[in-house]
Amino acid sequence: MLMGLNACKKDEATNVLNPGDYLNLNIGSSWNYSTTGSATTAFKVTAEDSMYIYKSLNYRLFKTNTAGAITRNYYNYKNGNYSVLVMDADGTMQDIVYLKDSTQVGKRWSKSIKGAGGIMKAYNYEVIDNNNKTVAGTNYTQVVHVRLTIPSTAYTSDAYYAPKIGLILSDDDYASSGSNYHTELTSHTLK
Repeated sequence: MLMGLNACKKDEATNVLNPGDYLNLNIGSSWNYSTTGSATTAFKVTAEDSMYIYKSLNYRLFKTNTAGAITRNYYNYKNGNYSVLVMDADGTMQDIVYLKDSTQVGKRWSKSIKGAGGIMKAYNYEVIDNNNKTVAGTNYTQVVHVRLTIPSTAYTSDAYYAPKIGLILSDDDYASSGSNYHTELTSHTLK
């Protein structure tokens, strides 16, 4: 009888998430994605051995390679917040929290940054769901679905994050241009 109780407790413990579990910052980790919709492409994201310091915090470089075209993004996890650096219209770096450890459904947060013409762009986030999700034939558990809306540009993005892996799926809708993109994680190598 005691053995059965201990087994249940052990199983429950494996489902407990640790702070920062939705972002793998380990150098050399990589993720392959495939995009369909208004354009079809494949790309690879790799965590690099380079940092950018912003407000005394270290942001890890993630390099994206799309058919030889390289883009760079910087990510950080601190005090329950997952953030990415973006550049505002003045060329100043800003950090935007795109996910939180506190992932209860209905949780909302936002940040505004200066857009073109000095108009403030509101980045509005909301946790839509916490559930299982199958992507490219793989079932992921404890997936957090976060919706981003930027009203001034009529942009909506639904992003899905899995523990230990990070982004597994995103659906992006640019209503102003009629473009939409569906991006799925196809494989990954975690360090």
